[in-house]
Amino acid sequence: MDPTTFRNMATILILCSALTSALCCDWLTHYNDLRNSTLVRVRSMKCPIATTTPLRFRDRLYKDMKTREETAQLHFIRGSLVQIYNLYRRGNTSTAGWDAWKTTDFLESINRQILELNECVKSTHNEATSKHEVYEKKMKRYYRYLENNTLLHPGGRDGWEMLRRETEQNLIRLDLLGNLIKDRRGQH
Repeated sequence: MDPTTFRNMATILILCSALTSALCCDWLTHYNDLRNSTLVRVRSMKCPIATTTPLRFRDRLYKDMKTREETAQLHFIRGSLVQIYNLYRRGNTSTAGWDAWKTTDFLESINRQILELNECVKSTHNEATSKHEVYEKKMKRYYRYLENNTLLHPGGRDGWEMLRRETEQNLIRLDLLGNLIKDRRGQH
């Protein structure tokens, strides 16, 4: 192969790999629709609640995430959605009093975002990713706290409604973080 052909092929390969990582994140493109449908679904599941025990919200973790690079933010959003999905899959949602179809639609909407974010996270995986394990541990600890204070105690319908309210707040915060990523990329 002559040097010119090799150089052209190398240039195309480099360009393609750069574009792949920039364009592969379909989640950012479809984010507004996915976010809206997920929030609508979680709000439609609302039930009356007897207890109003306030739960500790993780404001500090979200504030820290705003200053991190995009890779860390994408990992955080994906990890949070996985934790939310697992909470709802782990418990017995029949005690929540929610319509089964609404719950299924909500979980499918979360799962779709996770699948799309998997592509974003996979394309950005590198050594810097391991630096964010501290945030992942904090996130997992928060969701364990959430499970313990909603599903395990008080449990039942009130526990599920408390979890639903916290989920709604987390989805709103994840939305703000996703919009921050889009703004930095110049996508509107």
